[in-house]
Amino acid sequence: MLALALIMTTAFGTLSAGPASGAGNATMLCNGYAGCSQGAYTTHDYQSHEGTSYWSMYPGDNCTNYVAFVESTVYGVSTPTYDLGNGYTWASAAANNGVLVNHTPTVGSVAYWSGGNDGIPDGGHVAIVEAVGPNGSSITISQQHMLDASNGYDWTTIYAAPTAYQWEQWPDSFIHFATAPRAVADLAFALTTNVLLRVVPQRFAHDNFIFSNSLRRVVRSGLVTHLKAGATWGKYAISFQNSALRRTYVLHVSVRGSNGQILRRGGPSINDDPLVRITGLGVLGRPAIVTVVVRRATRRTISAPVDETATSSTTTTLPY
Repeated sequence: MLALALIMTTAFGTLSAGPASGAGNATMLCNGYAGCSQGAYTTHDYQSHEGTSYWSMYPGDNCTNYVAFVESTVYGVSTPTYDLGNGYTWASAAANNGVLVNHTPTVGSVAYWSGGNDGIPDGGHVAIVEAVGPNGSSITISQQHMLDASNGYDWTTIYAAPTAYQWEQWPDSFIHFATAPRAVADLAFALTTNVLLRVVPQRFAHDNFIFSNSLRRVVRSGLVTHLKAGATWGKYAISFQNSALRRTYVLHVSVRGSNGQILRRGGPSINDDPLVRITGLGVLGRPAIVTVVVRRATRRTISAPVDETATSSTTTTLPY
């Protein structure tokens, strides 16, 4: 949790997951990189980048470096030109440099604790707000280096008005780096859009399909899913989750909606997953419709180029 700056220098909407018992007590939803890489949770792939310093924070199992990593890679926040220091100085340093700091949580904002009480040490603590409950009644955060969670990582839901003592208290304030003025293109990192998947023929509609970029999203046909829009986060390869089906069928896609583009239609090879790009929010309340046509991978035999020095010719079998 304690995270000094290096000596060399001076937001998915809402989640339905609730507490395991006693609505109103802080609840750990997952812990460790493995546990938080399943279902609705994500590590933002920090485990692959924890050795790198972000915003001049100490790398590794460290709350400030994790928050700096997510703010910069997920929400497109530029590296501050000033020193944020330890967790307990983040709010004052940010506010003194024009960043909004208040008591209203938003997805993508930084939850801030000054430290020294309620289980937060003197070095303070920061975390990422992943979801906000109705009327700000709760927040779900992802955090690094809190208590003794496996790998130092967990997702926890905290309630603004707990019915009993909760192991992690409501933050002192929220830092809104992602709403600071910046290039319009960067705003796309924080946008999400609704995408409806349809599958033809229907007999494949109940199999899980994967929308995959740097993080994979497993979806079912006919159910709306939320995808990030903009920059590299907007590119999604689509494939079967079932590896046996992936060896037998090819997928072809079409996209309807102003916020979707086809980058690769899919096929003819079974290794050519379709690739689509989500370019923006589109029309509010109208999801982009991605239709996936499943076709059996037929095969055709072609002659390989003739080798004048070979004693015999060969053929190569390719999926069609």
